This record gives sequence, C-alpha cells and structure tokens, in this order.
Amino acid sequence: MLKRASVAAVVAVVTSGLAVFAGCGSNHRPPPAGDPSYTPSGGGGANGGGFGDGGPKVPLCTNNDGSYCDCVDVPLFTDAPNMYFVLDRSGSMASDGKWDQVRVTMASIVRALGPRANFGATVFPGYGQEQCSPPVEILPVRPGDPPGNGDGPTTNALIAGTNTGPNGGTPTAEALRFVLPKLRALSGKSFVILATDGGPNCNASAGCGYTECQPNIEDAPGCPKEGPLNCCEPPTGYRESCLDDGPTTAAVGALKTAGFPTYVIGIPGSAPYAAVLDGLAVAGGTALGSSPKYYAVGANGSTDLLTTLKKIAAKIVATCEFTLTETPADPNLVNVYFDEVVLPKDNVNGWKLEGNVVTLLGTACNRVMDGDVLGVRIVAGCPTVAPR
Repeated sequence: MLKRASVAAVVAVVTSGLAVFAGCGSNHRPPPAGDPSYTPSGGGGANGGGFGDGGPKVPLCTNNDGSYCDCVDVPLFTDAPNMYFVLDRSGSMASDGKWDQVRVTMASIVRALGPRANFGATVFPGYGQEQCSPPVEILPVRPGDPPGNGDGPTTNALIAGTNTGPNGGTPTAEALRFVLPKLRALSGKSFVILATDGGPNCNASAGCGYTECQPNIEDAPGCPKEGPLNCCEPPTGYRESCLDDGPTTAAVGALKTAGFPTYVIGIPGSAPYAAVLDGLAVAGGTALGSSPKYYAVGANGSTDLLTTLKKIAAKIVATCEFTLTETPADPNLVNVYFDEVVLPKDNVNGWKLEGNVVTLLGTACNRVMDGDVLGVRIVAGCPTVAPR
C-alpha cells in the first residue's frame, strides 16, 4: 500500500527530500517544452524521454524575473520522522579513511533529505582521554535544512561535530542506552541508524573465554583464534576487550520496544562480527530477509555506504503518492523531477495526475521505494514533459 503525504501548498513535493515548488523561475529554469531555444545535450537515458542526459534540470525558485513562468517557494508541512545516527568512531575507523567516509556520507544524506526529516547524532566513544569514553551527542535532533545555496545549519553542525579523528574502543551498548531517553523525549516517529566497523566492547564487568575475546577473534599477533591463550584475561589482557554482545543486543531491543526501530550498518572490517550484527538487526526489528540480516557495506567505500543509506532512508521516508491541497489550475503545466532531472509523464513507468493526487507508477515508483532516487519534486507552471 502506498503511503500518502499531504502538504499545505497548491503543488507538493518530495519523497526523500528537498522542497516544494509551485511554478518555475530563476536562471536555472527550463524553457517550455518544444521551445526552439532549448538544445538537449545528448542521447537518452533511464529518465530521459528523449532529453539526452535525462532532460531539463529542475528549476530553482530563487527569484521571479518574469520569463516563461512565475515561481514561488512553498514551505513543506509534514510530520517529518526523526533519523538518529549512532556512529562508531573507534580507533579502527581510522584505517582506509572509514571515518571520513562515514561523516561525509551522512552529511550527504542530511543535505539531500533536507526538511523531509529531522536529524540527530551521537558518536562513541566520546572525546575524552579514556579508551572507552562515554558517548557524546554531537547533533541534538533538529529539522533538516531547506534547499538553497550551500549547506545549512543542520548539515554544518553534523560536519563540525564529527570533525575529530577516530580513537578508542567500541562502547556500543552504552551509546544505545544513552540515546534512548533522548528519543523518548521527541514527538513523532523516530528511527536509529547504527554504523559500526566491529564488535561491541568496553564492558569492564565482562568476562570471557578466548572464543569471545576480540584480540583472539581478530587473530591479533600473539592472540591466535584457536587459543588456548585468552588475550582478554588480566593481568596481561583487558576484560574491556571481551565481546559485549549480550548487553548491546538488549540495548537495541529496548529501543525497539520503546518504538524506535534500529537499522544496523556494518562498515568494512565488521565481517568477523557478522553473527553479532545479525542479532542486533533482528532485535532492532529491521532484519533483512537473508544473511547478512544487517546492511553490510561493500568494499567500494563511500559509494557503497551512500547506496546503503539511501535504501534505509527510502524505508523511512519514501512514498509514491502525493496529495496536493488543491487541484492544479492547469494539469498540463505540471512536471515531476527525479534527483533534479525531469521524469516524463507516462501511465506505465512515469506518473499520473488525478485531481489533486500525483502518483508515481511502475519502475518510477520502484526506483523511489528502493532508494535509487533520493529526491522527488513536483513543479507547476511549465508545460508537462511527455515521452518522445
């Protein structure tokens, strides 16, 4: 069943982000369809309808210069969900630039979703001197930024709050317990996105054999997987290095019980702990249909991470049906844009307008719901583009 979104505007927008626009304008505005002054740049594509690189780019309603059509920015009114990131910044995240990939990609999602969601973030361990410093909230939940030139305050706050190098252990359970009361204080639906590259640890009360000792699990020098030496046993080892899977699973379960589903992302390096992360995904209510049940990021760094985050974002905010508060005065002056590129009106794999409802159809809807398209905008004021 399609989810329905309503906005207080003549024309509405957005699944997975950006703003609502009625009319078109500014120097980025496309001319009316068929205008001889418009020269397409190439030859066809998935969204193309004969417009080469996918068609004319979405207009920006930043001014009104009177050419072709008027443009008015309209605020988006919706019950935006809360997306809360819990980010592992342990020492192992320094390898292969993983921490920078995480922080940049998270900022990309915040930037793209904009006012479609509210965002918050906690990092673990925190910025203290201890290996297992308490987690720190670096971004209290706040609305995403409206579209415009440059990053807004929410995106900038996330970038600034994560601008410290990785260090220390992986106190995942403590971080998840830390965010629970913060989420309970919020209104609306909330979702947790946990990103980690290893197994949870940092429990000073833990005790374990070599099979649950992380230096042994990772076959660290002098700590063979097959034992019998237990590299977590004092006085030569540290019990904080024991796998802290039970308390972490319980913390995820407490979030789910409180109404906060938890998505688990395994950053490269987490493979030795796949069974643990599978268990966290199950406890969080977001398990995939087959193993791995968590979202395992491939070896292509930020590219694979972005793809993963887009799929998760789609599960939280995507929709294929938009109810406009008023029926457009002229249904022939409406266009839909996918990630800044026009989607031709088509009753099979495009979109349709019935009264005040715009519905994405066929492969167009699938692309949105699968997270392949992050931004959808509906713009009134210029002639509707149809397939050629």
